[in-house]
Amino acid sequence: MPEDPKPTVRRRVLGTNLRRLRESHGLLLDHAAEVLSCNISKVSRIESGRSPIRPLDLKTLLDLYEVTDPGAREGWLSLARESKKQRWWRVLEDRLPQDFVDLIGLEEDISYCRGFQPGVIDALFQTKEYAEAVIGGGSPGPLGPDETTKLDVRLERQKALTREENPIGVWMILGEGALRQQVGGPAVMRAQLRHLIELAKLPSVTLQVLPFSVGAYRGGPFPFKVYRFPEPSDMQVVLLENHVSHTYLEDPSDIGFYGDVFDHLRATACGELESQRLIEGIIKETKA
Repeated sequence: MPEDPKPTVRRRVLGTNLRRLRESHGLLLDHAAEVLSCNISKVSRIESGRSPIRPLDLKTLLDLYEVTDPGAREGWLSLARESKKQRWWRVLEDRLPQDFVDLIGLEEDISYCRGFQPGVIDALFQTKEYAEAVIGGGSPGPLGPDETTKLDVRLERQKALTREENPIGVWMILGEGALRQQVGGPAVMRAQLRHLIELAKLPSVTLQVLPFSVGAYRGGPFPFKVYRFPEPSDMQVVLLENHVSHTYLEDPSDIGFYGDVFDHLRATACGELESQRLIEGIIKETKA
């Protein structure tokens, strides 16, 4: 199969975990290449995500790595299987940065997300009016064509929270500053805060608020998300966002670090009911 100069995050995560399986059994690239009857470079491309892997080759590697449980094998195969359905964002690929296309595809495939947003409501939780204000950056007037595309994509991504089959599970911690920043004005902000309370009622959503009163906290005021794929569930990836791009971390040490930071934040933040009361209090304080 031809090499892909822009491998998807999903393929990179799959390849990374295949490498870990191989190394956990003390096997070299030569061993994998031998059972696949190919050269070492092909296995290397698969493990780096630059080349897709055929189902037959994947089954052969799973045999080599002694993955015998039927459920686990199907999990690996489902991650590698090319979807036959037309993904909704494909028609927009030429208008979106590649790393943003990766993000959309990632959210379609993962089963769970843990995250921290200190200064802005997370994109998955934004109302249309709040998102318009964020994307517009406070500029007056309607959004331009590219900004409108970003808005449409953001609203479409949110459907992962309420889709009938396997809605994405989200545990989000928001900084109090994200609730008090008057994005779009008081009316927009009140509607946004009420929307948060409604989302928190979904069985797949857990929402906590990190109040100003906690002072300093581990990890600092930097947003992040930890995405987890369906079974085999040890497949995770960390997402770091900035103004112009997205960075994906797949090393176990990075995943472990951000997992520890999240655990510290959730233990430090208000509980779910206390967070709801805090949001309701801010709604009352927000004047027209």
